[in-house]
Amino acid sequence: MTFCLTDYDAYGFDLDHTLAKYKLTELCRLAYEGACEALINTKGYDNKLKDDISLHKDFICKGLFLDADKGNILKLSHDGKVLRASHGTKMLTKDELKKTYGADLHWEHFQEAKDNVKSSDGKLKYRFFENYFDIPSAVLCAHVVDFIDQKDGPQEKYTFWQDVYASLGHNYIPKAFAEETGYFFPTLKRNPEKFLQPCSDGVKQWLLELKKQGKVVFLMTSSAHDFATTVLKVVLGSDWQQYFDIFLFNAKKPAFFTDGNSFLGLDGHVETTPVKELQAKTCYSMGNHPDLMKFISQQTQRVKPKVVYFGDSLCSDSFPANNYAGWDVVLVLEEMEAEGYHLTPKDLECDDTATVKKTKRDVNLYIDPEEESFLLSKGWGSFFYHEEEDVKHDKHMNTFWGHLISKYNAIAVPLIEYIAGMPIDHKYKRFSDEVGSTDGFSPAKPKPLL
Repeated sequence: MTFCLTDYDAYGFDLDHTLAKYKLTELCRLAYEGACEALINTKGYDNKLKDDISLHKDFICKGLFLDADKGNILKLSHDGKVLRASHGTKMLTKDELKKTYGADLHWEHFQEAKDNVKSSDGKLKYRFFENYFDIPSAVLCAHVVDFIDQKDGPQEKYTFWQDVYASLGHNYIPKAFAEETGYFFPTLKRNPEKFLQPCSDGVKQWLLELKKQGKVVFLMTSSAHDFATTVLKVVLGSDWQQYFDIFLFNAKKPAFFTDGNSFLGLDGHVETTPVKELQAKTCYSMGNHPDLMKFISQQTQRVKPKVVYFGDSLCSDSFPANNYAGWDVVLVLEEMEAEGYHLTPKDLECDDTATVKKTKRDVNLYIDPEEESFLLSKGWGSFFYHEEEDVKHDKHMNTFWGHLISKYNAIAVPLIEYIAGMPIDHKYKRFSDEVGSTDGFSPAKPKPLL
């Protein structure tokens, strides 16, 4: 089974952590300090809670779960088994795990998390941390548990998560960008270049090439217009609009695919009235999948246009786009780099008949070594694989997230820069239907899966 960009009529792009590559060392520090500040200033927590997150970077790991009532942080298998866990920052032994979760180590909220792929159950019983705006909050939660245990002793039921949840809302509520409230948005707004890495000229050239021959290229981000345009000016330049045929903001993924919200017009940054028919080269807010598909069909003259979407989030990009809309998804997964596969210019060489041993575009494959240290955790282990669970020793993905990667994505790449550096007609191996398939990693599998 292969994947090729020329097979599609439309190309959609998420912004944050997809087209917009963040400098993760700076972003993690900002997100952590912002959450701490909010918890201290709005909920009265101890000032000692705030420290340097680089002291705890080995605790940072994408895809961890908070078991809120127990004050535990969990790493899960593809079938709901607790692989590793900590109480606060203290890692639990196997005996402690069995005492807490039973002999089979099965987590009670697993099925709900697996079926819905939502970051929270709505009742504040659990939360998973899947993007680098909120991953540092897992560290904060662990520290809060440590503080509570030290002050009041272990609790039968912990209630701190509602405070941390509120602090995240305080930092990331969209209006905070314009009002310059909270900690996160005002700090980033003052110096966005500190936190964002501009796209290479190769990516810009690639986006323009995708638009040729009647294809549609669209931007669809859940970020509000004011914040998103600040990001776009850094990563693509002040002429960012030339790269897309339509611009969709505050899309509220995954609700964009399920809730049928009307598209709203935009007057500057301000949302206006509902829109019945989308127009090219226009900015919109919110919206829904059927109306977007109608627009794409009109633009491409295809009754059932094929769409591929580029995103970084299994929760808000891969699962809903594939499950509800039937789109194929290219997952941008920086952990591929961190876990042992390092991109080089040689990865842009291919034996395609159209381009033999020749780099197509000049792209930027550099990853900061300090940033890699924030992506990789010795304490939690691989994002993709847990050796103790691999009884067949066949190196398939056996973590909770590994299963979702292969199920809802066509391919996974470490950076948008990589796929932009390849010929548009290049054929990639795609993930198969086999549980835990590793075929779709490009240019190669992460080291733990070799």
